[in-house]
Amino acid sequence: MISILLSCYNSNMDFLDEQIKSVLAQTEKEFELLVYNDGTSGLEEFLKKYNDPRIKYFDNGHLGYSKAYNYLLKQATGEYVCFCDHDDIWVPDKLDIEKKYLDEHPEVDCVFGWLKWFGEKQKVEEFHISDDEISKELYFWQPVRQPATMFRRDRFGEFDAPFDKAGDFWFWAKHKDRHFHLIEKVLVHYRRHAGEFTKNKAEFRESSARIIQKSLKDRFGIEPDLDICRMLDRYSFAYMEPLKQFIGGIL
Repeated sequence: MISILLSCYNSNMDFLDEQIKSVLAQTEKEFELLVYNDGTSGLEEFLKKYNDPRIKYFDNGHLGYSKAYNYLLKQATGEYVCFCDHDDIWVPDKLDIEKKYLDEHPEVDCVFGWLKWFGEKQKVEEFHISDDEISKELYFWQPVRQPATMFRRDRFGEFDAPFDKAGDFWFWAKHKDRHFHLIEKVLVHYRRHAGEFTKNKAEFRESSARIIQKSLKDRFGIEPDLDICRMLDRYSFAYMEPLKQFIGGIL
């Protein structure tokens, strides 16, 4: 079975309705949808209208992004786990495609696909990266597209919260030794809008620099200062490709 984790904080109910309907319409039917109320008024009553026993509601007060997903991860019972944003839309066979690949490739720990942006910005994130490159690149940025992932629950640890502004980057970065695989298909329609969690880019980039710093310290015992780590962050204004290539060459 598949456990789908969805945390709702100040969620737009129209967006949430579209996402939940896209989940319930999946061609793969064996799943549970675990929904955490991290601060969305009327959420429990809203979910009742779907009248679907696969939807399970949780509310233990406001926890914040990472702790809310960590709470849900501890409740999950499925062999496979997916993260789910309240404002995206899944393609109908997302679960089928990812589960089939993991079933057929027991050596792979996590799969993910491309995103198609819609809303304020439109583009298709088509890119190519080998399995080995994914783990190496996780020292510096997040090639793993969290909204389009599926992973084996027993091969990943907690979704902890030392870097809450970039909790997803930290989750994948600390599991960089796992075997990741990109499925080169659009699996999620990714909504771009004014209320996105990552709109505060300065805080997000600061957390990313700290994750890069911790990753290098934990693995190699080196601790570059944060200015250097900002230059290693692919999405930072300070990014320097030659420096990243040099550091990457000695990993």
